[in-house]
Amino acid sequence: MITPAEPSAPADRRVSPSARRRRAAVAGALIAAFGGFASFNLLLSALPAYAVRSGAGPAGAGALTATLMGATLAVQPFTPRLFARLGRRHSLALSGALLGLPCLALPAATTLTALHGLAAVRGLGFGVFVVAGVTFTTDLFPTANRGRAIGWYGAVVGVAGVLGAPLGIALARQEAYGLVFALAAGAAGLVVAGSFGFPREAAYPRPAAPRAGRLRGGTWASLRPMTGPLLLELASTTAYGVVFTFLPLTAPAAPEALFAAQASSVLARLGAGWLIDRYGGRPVLIPAVLLTALGTAAGSASHETALLLAGAVLFGSGFGAVQSATLVLVMQAADDSSARLGLAGVAWNIAFDAGTGIGSLGGGPLLAGGGPATLFGATAAVLAGLLLLPATRRPCRPDRGG
Repeated sequence: MITPAEPSAPADRRVSPSARRRRAAVAGALIAAFGGFASFNLLLSALPAYAVRSGAGPAGAGALTATLMGATLAVQPFTPRLFARLGRRHSLALSGALLGLPCLALPAATTLTALHGLAAVRGLGFGVFVVAGVTFTTDLFPTANRGRAIGWYGAVVGVAGVLGAPLGIALARQEAYGLVFALAAGAAGLVVAGSFGFPREAAYPRPAAPRAGRLRGGTWASLRPMTGPLLLELASTTAYGVVFTFLPLTAPAAPEALFAAQASSVLARLGAGWLIDRYGGRPVLIPAVLLTALGTAAGSASHETALLLAGAVLFGSGFGAVQSATLVLVMQAADDSSARLGLAGVAWNIAFDAGTGIGSLGGGPLLAGGGPATLFGATAAVLAGLLLLPATRRPCRPDRGG
């Protein structure tokens, strides 16, 4: 008589240690992404209003965001070497600390100079954080699934914006700045918590540091075909800086409009990720830019609530798709080289943050001189006009759609 053997777990249900580590790293990256961007969005719209209350005009309020973005840009070229020296876990934890700790000091900052200093420290943390998030998340997924991976990452970022930006504005209008700063600090703490999802570096090799000679020559040269997508990324985030910095100062329905923009951005990032894997990044990018431009132009209707909300949905839909498409195209140029993936992430994030800073800094004088119609109309015209440039219309490299 044959005795039945004890049932055992099917082989396909067993999870290898490497798979467990990968899942933990993905979860940690997404937790960190939510926390870091929630912290960023809470203050992106609230801090300019705080600066205006402290005596700064529109130009001074925009300059505060530009300081944050300037510090972000300053640190980003050094992030590949930082990752190689500290590893993923420690680099991400450091970024969360730099992003969150200054928030605790903001209630004591009584001068514009102090606000700029704290914004600069937060900018250093944000610069490390955004490159780490994009590079580490992309590195965890194979090329064939990269569009959907970036779509999910972008959706988490969008949810953080859905919650953070309107809440920051609403609390600022209630003069509840202490609560805004505390929430921003707590959200940044999630970046530190998420960093522990990455295993110790002995189990998960550190990113390679690019050699200086390659930085000056071949590696940067490999990014030259990406000029078009990077230009469109720069222009779209200039519009983002304009909309999120100045709409709260010009439109009574700004909280509702920014909520609509962020919510539609979440859906657009997810949908764009699927379309990119199926058809490639290029067919998604051009219509997404046009939607972003149309939505930006609707900011001119600051007192027409229905038109403003419709424009916000267009803006969010286009902007979310632009982010996914440009990032995938830039990563394709890296050809799956570890060092080049890091540099591609740096280049894309520099375009993102430079655009946000340009919009925040340059938008103030335009708003003061010509009002909302000039500010939002000119920004939309520049964004749409870039599509006429040959570099933004020709394929940068064979587009590997699924």
